[in-house]
Amino acid sequence: MMANIAASTLVYAGEVSAGNKPPAPQVDFSYAFATPHRLTVAVPDSSHKTLLDLQPGSLRMSWTDDDLTKIALCIYRPTWATWELHMVPQLDGQPFGTSTWRRLEGALPALDNVYESREGTMRLQVAGGSNAAMVRIEMVNASAQERRFALPATVIRVRYEASGQRIVIKGGEEVWERGDLKVGNRTLAFVVGADEWGVTDAKTAAPAWNVPPGKTVVAWLVRPYRGVEADLPAWRQRNWQAEFDAAVQTWKSLLSRAAQFQVPDPGVQHAIQACLADVFIMREPLAKGYLGCCPGTEGYRCTNPAESGIAAVALDQFGLPAEAVAHYRVALDLQEPDGDWTEPKGWTKTIWAMSGFKAWTAMEHYRLTRDRAYLEAVYPRLVASSRWQEKQRQGTRALKDGQKPVNYGLMPRGMGDCGLMDDKDYNGIFLPHNIWAVYADRLSVEAAQLLGREADLPELQKIYEVGREDLLRALDQGAIQADGYRWIPGVANKTSGSRWGVLNALTPCGLLAPEHELITGTLRFIESNISPGGIPMNTGWMKNGMWVAIALNDLAEAQLVRGNGDAAARYLYATLNHGTPLYTWCEERGPTPGAKETTGDRQHLWTPIAVLRLVRDALVLEQGADLLLATGTERSWLAQGQRIAVRAVPTHFGPLSYEITSDVDHRRISANLDLPARNPPQSVLLKLRHPQAAPIKSVTVNGKAWKAFDAAGEFVRLDKLTGKVQVVATY
Repeated sequence: MMANIAASTLVYAGEVSAGNKPPAPQVDFSYAFATPHRLTVAVPDSSHKTLLDLQPGSLRMSWTDDDLTKIALCIYRPTWATWELHMVPQLDGQPFGTSTWRRLEGALPALDNVYESREGTMRLQVAGGSNAAMVRIEMVNASAQERRFALPATVIRVRYEASGQRIVIKGGEEVWERGDLKVGNRTLAFVVGADEWGVTDAKTAAPAWNVPPGKTVVAWLVRPYRGVEADLPAWRQRNWQAEFDAAVQTWKSLLSRAAQFQVPDPGVQHAIQACLADVFIMREPLAKGYLGCCPGTEGYRCTNPAESGIAAVALDQFGLPAEAVAHYRVALDLQEPDGDWTEPKGWTKTIWAMSGFKAWTAMEHYRLTRDRAYLEAVYPRLVASSRWQEKQRQGTRALKDGQKPVNYGLMPRGMGDCGLMDDKDYNGIFLPHNIWAVYADRLSVEAAQLLGREADLPELQKIYEVGREDLLRALDQGAIQADGYRWIPGVANKTSGSRWGVLNALTPCGLLAPEHELITGTLRFIESNISPGGIPMNTGWMKNGMWVAIALNDLAEAQLVRGNGDAAARYLYATLNHGTPLYTWCEERGPTPGAKETTGDRQHLWTPIAVLRLVRDALVLEQGADLLLATGTERSWLAQGQRIAVRAVPTHFGPLSYEITSDVDHRRISANLDLPARNPPQSVLLKLRHPQAAPIKSVTVNGKAWKAFDAAGEFVRLDKLTGKVQVVATY
């Protein structure tokens, strides 16, 4: 039997016990926040974004002509909507009885919005094309008599205060003329194929269709991005179905190029595709020829190194390295001559964690691609950043009464963000930002070693080792004592603010070991306050609120590294069920189903990219020189006849594919693997998570008896194997 698996892979607190069969979780959006629910439609990497807000009985479409090519790089400046079009579908002059909304084909960034009554149905399908946003209006008369379908549409001009307060502008030049919405000589929108044009006033048009019994009629509402009145005749003659289909195919083609992660739960499978697509919804051109990735599509429609860095890592992990490099180039390039990599002229001024996000994103790209030229190009920035950080730390290396104070050697006071507070001060000496800054120094050392920069190594190693020693002292001396355990706060010896980022000391920053008492204690403390829907509370700005992304980004990733796959899977399903049926999440929210308390954009990026990383890491996880497979799969995914597969997934060791198939009714689970050979891992640890956590009785590898397995731990160790490998476990 296997006896020498690393200790970090043998922690199973909270795992399902053998013989226990918990019910299979469901993706049912049961904890979705209150409407409106938002979906943004566009083609990939587009400045022309259309915001769709759904609530029972209506659809609001909003947009702006503003874009990020017109503003300075990476400053915080919201890009609010300018126009709104409010649509209330009707049948025979009355609103429909019910309405539903989902993504087109379950996952694509296009809307499928259905309004139903016993007599008929109106379906609005909305996609963003290259030249226009298109609403396909399909009406089905299910009755035995002619029915009148209508789509009253009211235009509203809006502006926003600096606080984000929405102000409706009265009057204005936007007017409907029959089926054309105009402002001056410009066409904002038009309708194709209506039978009648009911107009209640200049701001509202009501295109209508008289549909015979049993018949289906299709019409279009189109929002040209740059339409002028003189072009209207030609626009009306375009084949909008072909353009709609082309927009949909653009997304299908893009998603098909990514590495494939296949799980048997359609709700999770749709989430993977939807979240990957939304990375490209959030990307758009910036000034000076750059491409950026934003945290949101309105209030947060501007770039920073954090969410865009996680998104770039996700793209690398999903086999899209060129795309990852494209949108993160701006973050890497924005470095001051003195080495400050935190963008002091931008959104993240004095948020010291940003150097760590940049270094991690760059190093993950290298680890997954082995692109030496890329690392050579980034290396001077890594070194300059570490030297600059060392100068900043010198300012806090002052003894007090002959002793080193708790913040000795840390980065100076800076902005917290993410709910971090020093009592009531937004600025302070924050431990999570120091964790990331020291991690940046560690990666500078790693890069120097990889590139053979021997002359730089002594200096860089000293910067890292001294910075690490000072930080470890601060974490130890600044920990909060609870009843029988200690936990890491945001500020040494203070309980103010959020718990964001403290668990990054474990992963990805690797400062503390998985079994370290401060990691165990911090998990215990955060998980002592869990919402009814299974999400940790007080992880951001909102008092008694939840930043849902952090359940995955911080806690699930930490539990996965500690070997607790059941906890990671629970957090995944809880996160999905706190999203909307559109697989979108606001930034922060209250804990109850239908919570009206929300903050930030109603379509925020951090949760989707946390979903992508957690799913990937649950199926493929590097730990040092080891490669761990399927450690965080939901147990029901290996019920009888189910299958889990990954195809052409990049790892630190080369491309990987595998397929796990369950035949538990006959006491066996089999796996076919194509293991990486580029720079093979020291060990491959395959975890086969039986639905009832049954212990493995025997294993064969390539048809021969295999003794290197941990029966209770559910691991099969595959040392010194590359290429095609077949594993069969019996129970």
